[in-house]
Amino acid sequence: MATVKQLTEITDIDDLKDLQKLYLKDWPSNCVAYFWLDNYLRWLQQNPRLNHLTFYTLNNDWQNDGLFILVHRYQLFFSNLSKQESDLKDALKLLDWSGGFKVSAIQENHHKIYKELVAELNLTMYREMPTTMYSLNCGEARKLEINCPEGYYLDKVRLEHAELINDLWSARHPGSLKLIQMLITNNTNVGLYERESGLLCAWCLRLQSGFLGALEVIETHQRRGLGLVVASAISKAIATDLQHDITALVNMNNAAACRVFEKLDFKLIREKQYYWSMIKPRHGDQISWPNNE
Repeated sequence: MATVKQLTEITDIDDLKDLQKLYLKDWPSNCVAYFWLDNYLRWLQQNPRLNHLTFYTLNNDWQNDGLFILVHRYQLFFSNLSKQESDLKDALKLLDWSGGFKVSAIQENHHKIYKELVAELNLTMYREMPTTMYSLNCGEARKLEINCPEGYYLDKVRLEHAELINDLWSARHPGSLKLIQMLITNNTNVGLYERESGLLCAWCLRLQSGFLGALEVIETHQRRGLGLVVASAISKAIATDLQHDITALVNMNNAAACRVFEKLDFKLIREKQYYWSMIKPRHGDQISWPNNE
């Protein structure tokens, strides 16, 4: 008699830590899933009652293949070590897709499963983007020299700047202000300020996937090399404080971002392509989440 497949939650922190360790295999090929788990384990350590966060696996068997699905608010991430299709696809089918999702860092060999699933469940996808990975070894990142130009200073991004950052974020979407606030509060970040006025001129955040993100320079201060300053500063901070390699996902059409990472000697991982996309809710045009929850 065939076993009925069902989604089961992983709730024990020690189990989640053991799951994370599985993704050290063949490093850095599984680093994306490792960093997702690492991020949320750190967030849970800071706030054990973190709302709207669930880890799923199939039939309580995460040990066999490291299969897990992470849902945080409207965000969805999934992975397994073998990259085989059947169990992962079965698990994803059991999710409730009615509210829509922002699906992040879909590995190229999982993209086929995802596209098939969208068709089979009659889901509506909008805003899909392919990206490629840049990576810098932790040891090299610690050696980066930070050359802050005269008239500026580096400091952490403050929560009061969340709306500005969200407004200029290319991946902005309904509810993303809350995400930006959480990233500022919980993750490594760097802001570059004008010394005389205190104006925030450039910034970079570490996303919950571990990738550098929301790298931005305000229009009035562009073409001064400020993006390079904040990218090098946050890379060195992550390597020093967390002892992690540095990764970034970049749209290959974003020539400015590519130049920044290439100048810092990040390695372009040509064989690694990732996708992110948005799934519309069954009712309504866009996913959303109240900013105050």
